[in-house]
Amino acid sequence: MHNIRSRIGGGYDIGCQFWVTLAHSHLKDHVQEESYTPLVGSFHGHAHNCLCQLSYLATYVKAMGLEDLEGCECFFSKSNALALSIRYAGRFHQQQKILEFIKHMDTTETSQNLSEYSFL
Repeated sequence: MHNIRSRIGGGYDIGCQFWVTLAHSHLKDHVQEESYTPLVGSFHGHAHNCLCQLSYLATYVKAMGLEDLEGCECFFSKSNALALSIRYAGRFHQQQKILEFIKHMDTTETSQNLSEYSFL
């Protein structure tokens, strides 16, 4: 927070509860001073009550654009397809297949997604 300064947000599955924790910690004054905004990703946000959604869901936060804060969820969901092909492989081939998957995801998914969002 010292380096980025004010008006930052943090996406977290339990962002609303994390905010309560921060409000009762020794970081309370610093978090309020820097206008930190806790956020809840779109997937997890719909499990919360209406007030929580309006306060913390990324969809309703100005300047968030189309970001859903579920990048890790999507990555791990896609990586589940590896399980069948590496289940009976040796350790070397498991690691090799996982590394190739990550390289593929990095070149095909990450690069194109960076251009979809504008940074403020």
